[in-house]
Amino acid sequence: MSLDEYILELRHISKTFPGVVALKNVNMRVRRGEVHALLGENGAGKSTLIKILSGYHQPDKGGEILINGNPVAFRNPKDAMDASIHTIYQELTLCPHMTVAENIVLDKQDQFKGFMQKKREYQAIAAQALEDLGQHEIDPNRLVKDLSIGQQQVVEIAKAVTSKAKIVLMDEPTSSISQNDADRLMDIIRGLRASGVAVIYISHRLHEIGGIADRITVLRDGELVGTVNKDDVSEKELITMMVGRELLKVYPKREVPIGDVVLKVEKLASGELLKGISFDVHKGEIFGIGGLIGSRRSELLETLFGMRQITAGKISLNGKEFHPNNPRQAIKHKIAFVTEDRKKSGLVLCLPVYENINLVNVQQPSFAGYLDWSKFKAIANTHRNTLNIRVSSIEQIMSSLSGGNQQKVALAKWLDFSPEVIIFDEPTRGIDIGAKTEIYSIMGELAARGAAIVMVSSELPELISVADRIMVIQDGRMKGIVSKEEASQELVMSLATQKTQQPVYTSTGGDRP
Repeated sequence: MSLDEYILELRHISKTFPGVVALKNVNMRVRRGEVHALLGENGAGKSTLIKILSGYHQPDKGGEILINGNPVAFRNPKDAMDASIHTIYQELTLCPHMTVAENIVLDKQDQFKGFMQKKREYQAIAAQALEDLGQHEIDPNRLVKDLSIGQQQVVEIAKAVTSKAKIVLMDEPTSSISQNDADRLMDIIRGLRASGVAVIYISHRLHEIGGIADRITVLRDGELVGTVNKDDVSEKELITMMVGRELLKVYPKREVPIGDVVLKVEKLASGELLKGISFDVHKGEIFGIGGLIGSRRSELLETLFGMRQITAGKISLNGKEFHPNNPRQAIKHKIAFVTEDRKKSGLVLCLPVYENINLVNVQQPSFAGYLDWSKFKAIANTHRNTLNIRVSSIEQIMSSLSGGNQQKVALAKWLDFSPEVIIFDEPTRGIDIGAKTEIYSIMGELAARGAAIVMVSSELPELISVADRIMVIQDGRMKGIVSKEEASQELVMSLATQKTQQPVYTSTGGDRP
């Protein structure tokens, strides 16, 4: 491989923030027309490296970026875009109330003269970009807010295509989309590779990496561990490179005696969203809920927590009927809810760790109306140690924590009132493999203490390995309940996509309601 085949080179890239070394002497080369995966645990330095390539940060003195063998310096994101680098972030940067076409040409407005001519030209450009990506079903005149997340990602890629990007950076592109959209995205990425575009791909889903990457670079604690060819390394070896140790069990499952029924749901409905859903969850059980994105799994959890109105059916807790009208009632009845989006609905990122851990505690009645912050700090330190939350201090601001540690804090805030039912919505979304394993172990410990756990997950290996039983729903309707012994990815997917109305039960998947 001659040097001129490398479109991008990073030499001795370091980045230091006050009190934190984010990157230290990282070297990396990316070839034309390759998909180059960038892996590492949360806090490994991946995001910092991407922001340096995007022009948001500048490397420390001594670091060098070369494109096509020529040194470049980015003072801002526009410099990076002018150098044919386009970044697609996990949280998309589209304007929702503008059309697809308007978004695609948003950074190219100075190319058009005259209003009507402008409109015709940018619609033609957008239509051509979507056609080049094989996405004929997306109407250029449609508002972005009316598209699915997967379709919005296609629009982001179309922006890169029309900008003639030679390097595309993708940060967790499949974290919030369905499997069908993920498969479609992989086809688009292969098309970009075939056209000579270099794609730097960040994901915590190792099975995706094996299916799309040509080479893989691993970072750990801000330093380069190594770059390997995909075909020369196993998934187990990648995990060891990422965490610095061998994980004997990626999906630890603690065997816990299953007790009496704690939560019972009978023919539950919520308007047109949910119809006739019935299941029960026992003490010590992890009850999984599967289905495609859009199947209304989250809506079911929100109904259990009093965030959505119950229009039919009933819920029972420990044999007594329970009708939650709001989350406060659910909390009063010992129900906890670790939400899907910890940043928007689980945490207050501008507050310190100890205040986030006590978000539920501060709502409880206090002596004479005074809050005992010394007590709350002691509680925070206890959970910090018990859950192995890695922070320099409990006064550290929440936004500075890695995704895995943020998720532990989102869980810790619920533990002090000893919940009997704990609801997890995508408990390991956006966190690295080491943090995932810790979350599974924590869930097992909570089940061993007698909690009844309800867990939604889009990752089938996770769902099948961790849950004792799995209920599959589709379009707000139950399609079946299967036991751990008989669960498989094929069975869960067939239930998630089946067209029949009669629910399916395996022999030990639970009593028919």
